[in-house]
Amino acid sequence: MAGQSVSVDGDILWAGIRRVSSRTKEPILCILKGKDLTFVAPGGLRLVVLWRFELKHRLSDSAVFTIPPMIATFLTTEAIRDTIKIEVDDEDMVTVVTQDRWGRYELHWHSDVSAFSAPEEFNRLLAKPPHLMEVSYLHLSDTVHEAVAKLVSMESDRQIHPTKLAILVDIGRPTLKIDGQEIEISARNQYYFDPRLIIRALEFIKSDTVQVGFTPVADRNRAFLSILAKQDGYTIHCALLSIGMDTQRLYPLPPKIH
Repeated sequence: MAGQSVSVDGDILWAGIRRVSSRTKEPILCILKGKDLTFVAPGGLRLVVLWRFELKHRLSDSAVFTIPPMIATFLTTEAIRDTIKIEVDDEDMVTVVTQDRWGRYELHWHSDVSAFSAPEEFNRLLAKPPHLMEVSYLHLSDTVHEAVAKLVSMESDRQIHPTKLAILVDIGRPTLKIDGQEIEISARNQYYFDPRLIIRALEFIKSDTVQVGFTPVADRNRAFLSILAKQDGYTIHCALLSIGMDTQRLYPLPPKIH
């Protein structure tokens, strides 16, 4: 990683880390670019959650680094609420610099971005999906829960094998279709998702309306389902990687992001 140095609004960094660290005890990925401060929490091989805050000033440089849980605890103190400087050197050492009338203070740690657990093609999620549909959160949540209930009934009646449980999502125009069914070859703009992860993603959202959209990946039969909402001065983005007939295995879920 090339040497990087940025000055950021301490109060926004403080608020963001407090928000994200209350949701996960895993290392947090931090991305500083342009006017965006983005935090990313891992949710396993098929789920990732992003919190995007808008900075008061555009950055002249960019930086990418991880924040271990212990460091996150230090960064949620009142001491960083003024403008601070973040430096990332060529050996991935991160330095946070702040000062007050008594002197200058530095916090150092090693960043290991390569160890951050994220789905394949994660970098494509830093931008919104090319096409988004706005829907009622209540309608989306009710529809998903109805689809899950349908799967439970089908499984209990032995109509579907547990390894084939899936939620079909079809973002057609003008309606959004969500259904619980046995996984099979899907048509264009139709993808299957792990029902447990859709329920988990919805637990993060607190908004009357949300935006949903697909971001296709290199494999044309797979895509990320993005659910975005504006909340309390930031945008939350839950992204789930679809499953196919050859990738349907329901992996054990990682420890829950609260």
